[in-house]
Amino acid sequence: MSMAQLSIPLFKVFMAESAHAALKPVLESGRLAIGRQVAEFESRLAAWLGASETVALGDASGALTLALYLSGVRPGDEVITSPLACSATVSPIANLFARPVWCDVDPLTGMPDAENIAELITAKTRAILLYHWSGDVANVGSIMALARQRGIKVVEDASEALGAEWHGHRLGVEADFTVYSFYATKHINTGEGAALLTADPQMAKTARHLRRFGIDTAKLRLPNGDLDPSFDIPLAGFNFPMNEIAATLGLEQLPHASGIVASHRANGQYYDTALAEIPDLHLLKRREDSVSGFWTYALRAERRDDLIRKLLSHGIGAQRLHLRNDGYSCFGGEAQQLPGVAAFDAQNLSIPCGWWVGDEERERVTECIRAGW
Repeated sequence: MSMAQLSIPLFKVFMAESAHAALKPVLESGRLAIGRQVAEFESRLAAWLGASETVALGDASGALTLALYLSGVRPGDEVITSPLACSATVSPIANLFARPVWCDVDPLTGMPDAENIAELITAKTRAILLYHWSGDVANVGSIMALARQRGIKVVEDASEALGAEWHGHRLGVEADFTVYSFYATKHINTGEGAALLTADPQMAKTARHLRRFGIDTAKLRLPNGDLDPSFDIPLAGFNFPMNEIAATLGLEQLPHASGIVASHRANGQYYDTALAEIPDLHLLKRREDSVSGFWTYALRAERRDDLIRKLLSHGIGAQRLHLRNDGYSCFGGEAQQLPGVAAFDAQNLSIPCGWWVGDEERERVTECIRAGW
């Protein structure tokens, strides 16, 4: 059954009705590249997240590339990360000609703890790239403590974790850098887009220069508008900016963010109770100091592939969320001996949990699983 035929899809694109009217003046303005809409989106997003500095970017991979670069990652350096992540998460390591060092995970969460990371730190380690699986929150506290002790930067990939909380605040306060994704199927979207969060104003300023070739636009031109021949670019950058169209979509979606997050959370908490104590089904362990963003509802099952087939045959979206990255040829093509990763990878799947899943739909999902597979 194709994704289009599923009556309860795993993913669905949200689009605010107001977006059509909001886009018209932007499209007619003649200013489509980065401008005032992007700045406004940054400001409103920062307020919603409770963040100090928010830099809007074109996509999550670019944002992670920039975060790793600002963390000091250069060719030949090492970045510790789990192979259980989206390929868009770990590709930036290779794009900077650095090396991913794969760490094991707790098979009950799909994410690493500090002890999985500590033994892998070497003189070449520049950063820890921490992935929050399907919106669940990793052990931020212990990993940040380890990183501070060893003088290593932490980059959080919260692409699937909009609205997730740790110690009562949204992700993006503790780590050196945090990235959110606004890809089409995320909680809210800008079509394609991302945000880079940091508490360091100087890092945010540098990020804004580097997202557009390293250019400080405030100094680029003379008062008459001509290019200033004395202008310099001290550090070559990238081409990662968000554009005005994407930012406009984001501005129209932000007023709906709290409601969307609440829907995902309510569905996730419903499943926590409704799917408990089912034979051969294992719910993930979630930390008491955090609240999941529940992008999807991730869980583990014996005979996982049989359960996926049954759900799909009943019109319910289900799949493995990501494949392990250490087996891809671009990263060497050889899966590492990581027992926690292997155990989680063999059983994990995701079921629909989003804003489009109402009471009737989630009851149908639950009944289908409870009937066995």
